[in-house]
Amino acid sequence: MQLGKDGEELAAAFLENSGMLILDRNYHSPNGEIDIIGKHGEQIIFFEIKTRTSEKYGYPEESITPKKIKALIDTATRYLQEHDLLEHPWRIDVISILMENDEIQYKWFKNAVTC
Repeated sequence: MQLGKDGEELAAAFLENSGMLILDRNYHSPNGEIDIIGKHGEQIIFFEIKTRTSEKYGYPEESITPKKIKALIDTATRYLQEHDLLEHPWRIDVISILMENDEIQYKWFKNAVTC
């Protein structure tokens, strides 16, 4: 879906401009996918990016289901194991992007998913 890819590109640029080091993008595991994986200091941050063009069906961040939360946690844990990063602190954040009327609004929810 092009909207999702556009949102991920916007989020990556937004994060890099905020000082985030991007380690990986679109990491897949049998459990799911992580859109962006970043590092800030010693902390590893897994990002779920949600993008919409209107609020008609709610805000982008409202579309994260309990099933998606489980998949994010499982996939993040697998990434940490595969990359020998289990000793690093980590968290899961959500970047919500609303592209409406030629305006882009970003919301960054830190520690959005409790691990």
